[in-house]
Amino acid sequence: MRAKILLPLLTVFFLSCSSYEKIGDFKYRTTIEKAFIDDFGGLIMSIKTYYSPTKDTYLFGYKFKTQKLYFQTEKDTNYTAGKFTYDPVNKTITTTEVFINGYERYRELDSIIRVFVQKKDGSIFRKEYIEYKDGIGRSE
Repeated sequence: MRAKILLPLLTVFFLSCSSYEKIGDFKYRTTIEKAFIDDFGGLIMSIKTYYSPTKDTYLFGYKFKTQKLYFQTEKDTNYTAGKFTYDPVNKTITTTEVFINGYERYRELDSIIRVFVQKKDGSIFRKEYIEYKDGIGRSE
């Protein structure tokens, strides 16, 4: 019964809040989207996405928060803590997703680190992807 109710929620729904963020010399359009995943009894992921400054096409995104479905307040338990850092000297963007509060045991991962490089034309490509399990990193 519950699966029938939640089935329509399996599709990604957008609560788009479009804004712009300057990274280096370029201004990227960003959106914050929320998506349902059927992990850990039903969770809502908050994802920040970045779009090309010239073509308005998707470049990359990262999860910055994951919470239980139906309980989305600031006081609720978070299961993913995401972080975004930009190094202007090396023109690198690092996103980190750390799984917490039992979700790391469910996912069998401690964290995921993605490193992106910003090109001279403002485009971005993924340089590195590392998954950590029990403190040991595996690169793809």
